[in-house]
Amino acid sequence: MFPGMFMRKPDKAAALKQLKAHVAMFGVWVAVVRVTPYILHYLSDDKEELKLEF
Repeated sequence: MFPGMFMRKPDKAAALKQLKAHVAMFGVWVAVVRVTPYILHYLSDDKEELKLEF
């Protein structure tokens, strides 16, 4: 009926290898998203600081 229904499951070693690769890629993306604002702030010419007065 559906071709995906009868596909063999990958062995655990291959699944673990793929999981490690995906976790590593996710970690790299999180690091890039977290570091980007700091890099852009460092490269910007505007050196003013935001001061909040209460």
